[in-house]
Amino acid sequence: MSKESIAFLGAGLMAVPMVSRLLDAGYCVHCWNRTLSKCEPMQKKGAKVHKTSASAMKSAERYIFVMLSAAPAIDQVLLKDAQAKAELKGKVIVVMSTISPEESKEFAANIEKAGSLGYVESPVLGSVPHATKGVLSILTSTNEEKTFTDLKPLLSVLGNPRYMGKITAASTYKVALNQMLAVNTAALGYSLGYVRRAGHDPSLFMEVLQGGVLKCAYYSFKGQPMIDRKYTPTNFTTKLLHKDVMLAVNGGKKLGLNTIVQEGLAGLIQQTIDSGDGEKDFSIIYNTIDKPTLH
Repeated sequence: MSKESIAFLGAGLMAVPMVSRLLDAGYCVHCWNRTLSKCEPMQKKGAKVHKTSASAMKSAERYIFVMLSAAPAIDQVLLKDAQAKAELKGKVIVVMSTISPEESKEFAANIEKAGSLGYVESPVLGSVPHATKGVLSILTSTNEEKTFTDLKPLLSVLGNPRYMGKITAASTYKVALNQMLAVNTAALGYSLGYVRRAGHDPSLFMEVLQGGVLKCAYYSFKGQPMIDRKYTPTNFTTKLLHKDVMLAVNGGKKLGLNTIVQEGLAGLIQQTIDSGDGEKDFSIIYNTIDKPTLH
């Protein structure tokens, strides 16, 4: 017997494996994306595809999952569209996108003002392989902890949910973590390029790195593919990483932090986007650090 019907707005890289897991768990999933053709893989898995966001939202019994690219898209879909906005009433809105704490707080106020039963910020840590296996780390904040308790069984289908506190907590942690992702990737790329251009072996460097105090599972995951310059499949795009680093830059300035490192990193990522690699896996920033044309 099918479990409750839910809506899922967005059809990015993470959507297909996440929706697939929800379908396999017995949920009836109603999907929508501005480019409907991107919903075809989910439709093949058994999801019901809608031509409008309002239609998908109306089909949800209680939960509407939102995984759109950025805050402006969320605002346009949920609040600027009158028909969709009307469907917020009586539903719990679960925003899994990476947005700033300020944006999240504003959404919470406006969505609850529209009659929603609750607003949940629930960004995830992990990429397509983690979503496929159902091992995403899910950072969740709500102003009413009971909302999280009720939602937890559903989130557990997708990974490991953790209550982080009231609204803005999860989004704050997520922005902080994603800028670390960018910093660590750039640091690894610079070290690999430094060793390679000095005439030494980047693979040996990785052995030394993983045998010392800087040992890190992430470096193992990305190190050899970066050495080989293999950036497929795309698990997280360069454009989205740039957006997240800019959230950290702008937020850091408001908090009085020195953002010189993050601003430089944002510039590096923008160079990568300008070279035509915005939709490729973000690890391709290594090509901007250590240009392959100089081999």
